[in-house]
Amino acid sequence: MAVTFVLAFVGSVLAQEQWVEFSSPRDGFRITFPGTPGIEDVTWTSQMGYALPARVFTVDRGREHYSVTVADYRGIEKLGIAKSQSCAPGAETCIGGQTRIVGPGYWKSDVHGAITYAVFMLLRRHGTPTGMTWNWAEQVEGTLLQFTNADQSRTSASIYMHDNRLYVIEGDVPKGTPEPELFKMSIGFIRPDGSGSNIYSQVYNNYMGLGESPLPDLCGLRGCNAVGLGSGASVAAAARPRIRREDFPGLANYFPIDGTASNGGPIQSNDWAMSELWRRGFKSVIDIAGGPADAAAAAARAAGLKYFALPIAATRSPATFDIAKVDAVIKAISDPANQPVYLNSGNGRPTAMVWMIKRVLVDGWSVEQAGAEAATIGLVNDDPAVPAFWKFAQDYIVAHDELPAPP
Repeated sequence: MAVTFVLAFVGSVLAQEQWVEFSSPRDGFRITFPGTPGIEDVTWTSQMGYALPARVFTVDRGREHYSVTVADYRGIEKLGIAKSQSCAPGAETCIGGQTRIVGPGYWKSDVHGAITYAVFMLLRRHGTPTGMTWNWAEQVEGTLLQFTNADQSRTSASIYMHDNRLYVIEGDVPKGTPEPELFKMSIGFIRPDGSGSNIYSQVYNNYMGLGESPLPDLCGLRGCNAVGLGSGASVAAAARPRIRREDFPGLANYFPIDGTASNGGPIQSNDWAMSELWRRGFKSVIDIAGGPADAAAAAARAAGLKYFALPIAATRSPATFDIAKVDAVIKAISDPANQPVYLNSGNGRPTAMVWMIKRVLVDGWSVEQAGAEAATIGLVNDDPAVPAFWKFAQDYIVAHDELPAPP
């Protein structure tokens, strides 16, 4: 019995010391830990003072300590807008600029500087590094650091930003123990659609996470068939308009398309968004998102805009659409009396899909050209529902030789 107990105990210890790959799709990463990590919900205070949700994953093995901190910056835009609206008039250092770089409440500066701020926090804690270099893991750029601490223990860290989430990976080991390089280098990232970040064809950076630059190889290394655009060669040959997301008061994911339309969503502040749309010369808002529309409609009319609530969903499913309702939207956005028009949806993807259809059937673009443009204004394969969007657009285009002329 004693021998059995000893063997069982030794086996348990060895099992605890085994390195295993840990995956957290919710937090968008995977890494090799020396055991199953404990998880703690915490608050990450950003450089600009925003309280952001974060989770810390830790494994302690004797005097060795391994951790991954994931700080979620995806909700910071809403916080920045709220902060800027509460600032005293003229307090620019509180309000922030409305430029593409800064953002209301300096939220975008906070995202751009997240890696640098995390590096600063490590430097403040550990002192002068013995090594510091730029790096990338699975095509996602970041920074590597090494420290020898006062007690001769060593810390090895890596920091990355992917999908507007900050990852701080740290390994601490006592003097005489091999540095935890394999731990910090084993990080991998999980995209919203469940695929790995290693499908990127070039280095991913914060500008892509913010939508200011297109994702590298938007179809991924799997090829453009993965998102329904046909052969990769045909898309590569098609024109790729360099549309960029811009800051817009009260709106998220705002993309100016051309002189007749802009796309985005969701609306975050009805009064602010509608007054700014009117100031910029828009005539109408076409909202295809569905849901309560009374407040948005009232704000639009108060600002002097026409407002059309034209939800296109056929069911509760976000990727099932009513053909007759899509017909009505195409007709409305093609009517010169409504232009320039702002197209709004819950996340910008459905409006990008509708705009792609309009480009082909009304403007005479090729499917490849229209698809390439749609990919730059929100119809990116970063969600499990997106392939269904592409399929609906293509099926709709095939089924419609022409649309009724605008009144």
